[in-house]
Amino acid sequence: MRRRLVAYTILVGVLMMASAQVYIIATRPISPEVLSATTNLTVEDRVTSLERRVAALEKYTGMVKPKASGIAKENFMAITGGTTSGSDWTKIDGSDFTMDQSLYGNVKDVSWQGWMDNGYGYARIFDGTNHRAVDGSEVLVTSGVRSSFYSKTMSIWRGQNTYWIEIRSVAGPVTISTPRLRIVTQ
Repeated sequence: MRRRLVAYTILVGVLMMASAQVYIIATRPISPEVLSATTNLTVEDRVTSLERRVAALEKYTGMVKPKASGIAKENFMAITGGTTSGSDWTKIDGSDFTMDQSLYGNVKDVSWQGWMDNGYGYARIFDGTNHRAVDGSEVLVTSGVRSSFYSKTMSIWRGQNTYWIEIRSVAGPVTISTPRLRIVTQ
């Protein structure tokens, strides 16, 4: 019994001395020069290590969303067509629409499609907010009968912008029916 008491007393003494040493080390101010001298990593290596730890913490806490799957998804946005004529670019009244591609997530491709009735002419999307024809939106139909059309990939600028359809007729009035935007996300 006495041996156990001596062993416990020694153990408690060692733990108290170790606690005192930890307290002294923990409360002692450390200068940045001493800290940098104790590591053999370069500043770039330390920054890289910190960035990795922060990225892991953000992923763990849900601040960063995982990368999208490789599956593409098509979204369609119906827009209003109409009829107009003229040898110069003419706006179809009532074809105005607003689009902000950031609302669709990770947009990979935007194009437009529809039908051109009695069409000998050109059609395009015009960006009224930025005062420019949308690159890749111009289509040409020269069939004279109802024909479908599909644009190339368009260059949609960021932000919430107002657009409308413009037509340039080659012969007589041109009607655009059931136009829609095709938005591919991933």
